[in-house]
Amino acid sequence: MSARLKIAVADDELDTREYLEEFLARLGHEVRAAEDGLRLVELCRQLAPDLVVTDLAMPRLDGLAAAAEVNRGRPVPVILISGRHDAEPLAEAAAEAHVVAILSKPVKAAELKAAVESVARACPQPLPVGSPSPSSG
Repeated sequence: MSARLKIAVADDELDTREYLEEFLARLGHEVRAAEDGLRLVELCRQLAPDLVVTDLAMPRLDGLAAAAEVNRGRPVPVILISGRHDAEPLAEAAAEAHVVAILSKPVKAAELKAAVESVARACPQPLPVGSPSPSSG
């Protein structure tokens, strides 16, 4: 079973943002959303998310710059969503911003689910309430 993630989502298009929020919540994750890159950075400072899902082209601060800023404090995996169909020019900057996947718009549910599950599998599983800690015993 995959871990339940705290996910910060950003997209300046309301329909896309709502789709991402609803879809990821249906997968069992805690989701909070922002409408641009600056708000995403603020949200991440408050939420300390396990994953960021962000659009590339947004006003005030694009998704890649926002991801780089979010990752200054602590590394957070990022799924970048782009209307561009050529992700090659993004590759170097994306690696520096901890981008684990670049998905093309319109985002396909199966691709998004697979990318999120990959991150969730890599996250440590929380212990059930009342379980002894790994160091006790």
